Amino acid sequence: MLKYLVWLPLLTLFFWSCSNEKEEGLIPGTRLTGDSMADALVLSVLVTPPCQYLTNENANSPFVLGANPISICSVSAVSGSITVQSNGTYEVTATSGRQILTSSSCNSSRFDYVVALKEGGTELFSSTFVGPKQIVLDTGKLYSLQSSGLVNPSDYQCQGRAVSSAITPYRINFRKL
Repeated sequence: MLKYLVWLPLLTLFFWSCSNEKEEGLIPGTRLTGDSMADALVLSVLVTPPCQYLTNENANSPFVLGANPISICSVSAVSGSITVQSNGTYEVTATSGRQILTSSSCNSSRFDYVVALKEGGTELFSSTFVGPKQIVLDTGKLYSLQSSGLVNPSDYQCQGRAVSSAITPYRINFRKL
């Protein structure tokens, strides 16, 4: 028991002295993962709002854009709509989804699943665009979200066998500036 009483303060002093080293990173003095790129990824995930999923069940209910950021995702070939609660400029970003058809005896096929923001017939933004885009959105107008690129897996076969489909969702983000 006496050896624990001697070693415990020494080990505590050792660990405490090692933890006082100055670290530079994405946020000085804050160490998330130790890698600045991983820190940036962690922080981007933390500031991105969770997805509100567009499904067949809620396709007739518009998503409401206001002062808070919103992200809309979907894995279905369904169109949705957006209404604007607060006029202004919004920063819009998006990532396309993917559909992968696989079979045990064939190479997989990959399809991009794209989302577009439209006002009437005019495309304002698409997930094929690179980087953010600033768009002025007005109250009283109905904006639509339309997706394209999903295929019906039953239309495909591999050596006479059905293929399986895996879909990762598209994501479109809105942030009021």
